[in-house]
Amino acid sequence: MLSQGDENSRRAIILLSDGDDTSSTIKRQDAIDAAIKNNVAVYSIGIGDPELYKVEQDSLRKISDRTGGRAFFPRDDVELGAAFAQIQQELRSQYVIAYSPHNKLRDGSHRRIRMEIVNPELRKQKLQLIYRQGYYAPKQ
Repeated sequence: MLSQGDENSRRAIILLSDGDDTSSTIKRQDAIDAAIKNNVAVYSIGIGDPELYKVEQDSLRKISDRTGGRAFFPRDDVELGAAFAQIQQELRSQYVIAYSPHNKLRDGSHRRIRMEIVNPELRKQKLQLIYRQGYYAPKQ
């Protein structure tokens, strides 16, 4: 389903999970790669009963960080509502940045991206950039 639709459109998935993989038929990295290849940001919301089992925050952060989304770990209904509101705000206020890579090979390989704020005044504000950490080059 990730590959359906306009390839130039921006899509998002909201993943409600405890992050514990008990019965997947594909590997987590393969799911992350599919999301990246299809321009899908994954916003994870870690939910679960803290008395029964632990929410796997590292797993959910990894999925979200690598796809350009964010992970949220609400402790109650108010924080859950705030997480959805934050996701809505982020999706409505994103910017698209494009560039032309030096490596022009169309080999389908993964290319890492790193972004940073260079303006000293903005750096002092400790702003957080949320972006995909890489992409797959198109194949010929």
